[in-house]
Amino acid sequence: MIQHLCDWLSATWLSQAFGNADWFVPAVQTVHILAIAALVTMLVMMHVRVLGLMRRAPPLQRLAAGYLPWVWCALGVLFVTGVLLTITEPGRELLNPSFRIKMLLVAVLIALTLVLQAGLRRDPQFWSVSPRRRGLGGAIALGSLLLCVGIIAAGRLIAYV
Repeated sequence: MIQHLCDWLSATWLSQAFGNADWFVPAVQTVHILAIAALVTMLVMMHVRVLGLMRRAPPLQRLAAGYLPWVWCALGVLFVTGVLLTITEPGRELLNPSFRIKMLLVAVLIALTLVLQAGLRRDPQFWSVSPRRRGLGGAIALGSLLLCVGIIAAGRLIAYV
């Protein structure tokens, strides 16, 4: 079924137009990689703060208020560029197990980011008011950082699998 979708998509005029433009894939990949770098940098800054690894850091709620809108913006850019790359080379993406793993990891990362954000919306001190919440916040932060590494690795493997 996925093979049929790939065949259909690669036969569309849009896929062929994107694929025939020599500049298109490198340009879209460049934007995609820059958005990944921005997203990971912002998440690392917030999660290092949640883990308590920075001594002179702004409060988490201030970091989150500054970074989370940009995190969601970067995710939007990643979605658009990812769709464009998938339209251009559907078989390379949709049939690739590394791509599927990457998408699963992205979904989990988004869920964890929403959990972190929801706690901060409820109470700006939510992740620091008790040892239990600090531990849970730390687990979310560590899990998110590991997911970022996994997403980047899976994304690189797409080219080689």
